[in-house]
Amino acid sequence: MPQRSKASSKRARRRAPAAALAALAFTGCAGAALSASEPQVVAKIETGTAPCVPLGAFGSVWVANFGSAGLTRIDPAVNAVVGTVPVSLQPCGLAAGAGSVWAASFGLSRVDRIDPDRMLVVKRIRVGLEPYDVTFAFGSVWTSDNASSRVSRISPRVNRVVKKIRPGLGPAGFAFTDRYLWVGSSINRAIYRVDPRTNRVRTIRLSQAARPAWLAAGNGNLWVSSVTDGAVLRLDATTGRVRARIDVGAGSAPGDGSVAADGRVWIPLRGQNALVVIDPTTNTVVARIPVGTGPFVVNEAFGDLWAGSFGGSDVWRVRP
Repeated sequence: MPQRSKASSKRARRRAPAAALAALAFTGCAGAALSASEPQVVAKIETGTAPCVPLGAFGSVWVANFGSAGLTRIDPAVNAVVGTVPVSLQPCGLAAGAGSVWAASFGLSRVDRIDPDRMLVVKRIRVGLEPYDVTFAFGSVWTSDNASSRVSRISPRVNRVVKKIRPGLGPAGFAFTDRYLWVGSSINRAIYRVDPRTNRVRTIRLSQAARPAWLAAGNGNLWVSSVTDGAVLRLDATTGRVRARIDVGAGSAPGDGSVAADGRVWIPLRGQNALVVIDPTTNTVVARIPVGTGPFVVNEAFGDLWAGSFGGSDVWRVRP
């Protein structure tokens, strides 16, 4: 539910659980210069069953395979799997930081800490029920414990939860900016802004969004996927005010997106088996790329965008 680091940015994170996600998804930057070339699929790599989150970290792309309880390691130089780490049941969210990869187990409600050199789990940490996402930000590991309606803050120094934050119902995807941690909601028409200095929460009401579960941040903007009404909202990343609303298609079930290095915004559409690219200078969709079955997380790594086929067993690499 991996933000990058998603090491520590959503590109190295994110993100999200699955059984609940299937139900959620199917109920029902300004100023960047844009390239004139069209995005192209450059590789399709078999990983494991129901790949959730691809995460670029420690010279590799790591993939959490929700259906096979394994973390696959891909060498981006050859687009091939070079190893697998057995992890806890139903892994989905991924993050990188403090010299480790962190995998959220939706099924067992814990986070596995993985040593990327030894390729093994070195610590398992209990969190709240059904963590949707995990990210590394502000020196901590955070999980969105959806069924407990809380966010757990983990200290990587002591490998335990040091704060339990209750933002509101259904915490889901993460994004972070230089000042705040942002949390989506799979239930409320709202997102939550957490101040990491105080752990205090501000609720941002979004009347224009239905299940604003997934978030991406970049260039002073927050991009919110409104899952059940096929839209993406652009918000001011300081105030939370809505700046624009972009229609990405009825029944498209927009998921956990990413802001690429060139400023364009990539959003996976689970309901349409595609990725869309939003131009932040015009707030319009400028490209649509067919990929595998049911992608709901896309992250940037090694100059490309990576998306897993949650309804299949492969990861797609797309050159922007």
